[in-house]
Amino acid sequence: MMSTDEPRYAAIAQTMARTGDLVTPYLWGSPWFEKPPLLYWMSAAFFAMRFPAELAARLPVALLSLAFLAAAACLVAREFGVSAATVSMGLLATSAGWVAYSNFCLTDLPMAVFFSLAVLLSLPLLRDGADLRGLPWRLAGVGACLGMAVLAKGLVPLVLAVPLVWYLRRWWREWLWGAAAFVLVAGPWYVAIYLRQGMPFIREFFFKHHFERLYSNSLQHVQPWYYYVPVLLAALFPWTPLLLLFAGRRAERWDKRRHLLWATVSFGFIFFSISVNKLPGYLLPLLPALLVLLGAEFEVRSFAELGRKWLVAPAALIALIPLIAKGLPDALAAGRISAFHLGHLGPTAFFYVAAPLAAVWFGRRSWLGVLLVLCVVSGGILLKATAYRVLDERVSARGLWREMQARHLTVCDAGINRDWAYGLSFYRGSELPVCGNGGSYDLELRAKGRERPKLGAQ
Repeated sequence: MMSTDEPRYAAIAQTMARTGDLVTPYLWGSPWFEKPPLLYWMSAAFFAMRFPAELAARLPVALLSLAFLAAAACLVAREFGVSAATVSMGLLATSAGWVAYSNFCLTDLPMAVFFSLAVLLSLPLLRDGADLRGLPWRLAGVGACLGMAVLAKGLVPLVLAVPLVWYLRRWWREWLWGAAAFVLVAGPWYVAIYLRQGMPFIREFFFKHHFERLYSNSLQHVQPWYYYVPVLLAALFPWTPLLLLFAGRRAERWDKRRHLLWATVSFGFIFFSISVNKLPGYLLPLLPALLVLLGAEFEVRSFAELGRKWLVAPAALIALIPLIAKGLPDALAAGRISAFHLGHLGPTAFFYVAAPLAAVWFGRRSWLGVLLVLCVVSGGILLKATAYRVLDERVSARGLWREMQARHLTVCDAGINRDWAYGLSFYRGSELPVCGNGGSYDLELRAKGRERPKLGAQ
């Protein structure tokens, strides 16, 4: 388990599967109201089927990601053509942000999936000469998707939907269909949890974890206003240079569908930048809209018509993947990019560096897009094979837990980073005890900052 949140979400899902209580999330015996239940329900189903713990936690998110890519490709193809759908979903499926969050038990991807589906389902209504015979059912689909997004991450998707509401204002009389579907999907859990938990749920869920995120530094995620500029560029890696395709485009020539996509991205980016508390995953629901807008540039042309010069920069970034695989464990272990160090590249890694550069210079123009995507996929496999083993030993709590199990040790927390504490608690099956609160333990865990905890005598 990685990060602060993932082991907690997985532990809550595991508890739901064991107890059958799908209303109140419990974290190691105590009610926990930070997030709504969609992710927990997804993972709990796989825990109930007795999948291995980490697979049960993460597999539902990966499957949801794949299902979304297929569904979104169909929706985009109907709006902008097969070429646009192929480009937009191909870029999204191989972008660093989407790939990363498709591999972890976190709420960001489920919310991004259902919010993006709501936006994509709305596009046909903004098409010139749109067929409105199925308007009520389409609005109901939009409302249902927003309801699922609210079950994934609370009120955030409703804020992000402000541009969507504005562009659909023409059909405000039919909004009842969307509102009814939204309430039917999202309402039952919110009513049930309030009836069971009352005001403690309201205070913790809405006041602390929604409104205080906008202005309070108590949640430990305070970042500067420009934080999301490099985050967005990194999330689009290695396709970031293709954003320059928008340069020189006159937005007033766009139709309403493109305006909605652009408004969704820009409004969400500004909203998240204004908020005091920031995390990289918050931007995830903006990536599909941005890349669909980029893919729409190929509505009347194929990707093969793009000049070779446009793909040189993405190819150079793809060539960096083996270097990233070498330095990533050091950076994650220290929790800062300045700890990034490059190691020696062997012949295999050198091949992965050379392949995308050779493809862009010598490959047939009609195959360049496919070749670069294959290079990204193979580079990702190399990164996983190279870095994940080191991450498991140095950054994930799993390696430390295996060491403790092998030595049959009982330990307590004498001052370690909460990422490690939550991770060890997940593998332990209960909260890691704090030293000095009673009980007898073989050893204690200590650490400076985010470094790997060390075992020592009490």
